[in-house]
Amino acid sequence: MSASAAILAPVPTAKEIIHDLARRHGIRYERADSDDWAEAVSRVAGDDVDLDETEWLLVALGRAEIMPDIDNTLLHARYLAERDGRAA
Repeated sequence: MSASAAILAPVPTAKEIIHDLARRHGIRYERADSDDWAEAVSRVAGDDVDLDETEWLLVALGRAEIMPDIDNTLLHARYLAERDGRAA
């Protein structure tokens, strides 16, 4: 591949990376008892946390220890920025 082709190659979005990691590692989100507890605590604290499918996959990837926590957090931040149309 030429240098110019490498520069013009499309960069995968955070969503694509998350879904690809989950697929390659056979990861699917399965609800745990701790998820109910976390949602209840968030609700009592006045926070409305509503994760989408991609964010739940990130939770599952974290539980499976597919990547270090800091990478999971950075990928989540990038996903939210891309989803919300903000610069990462």
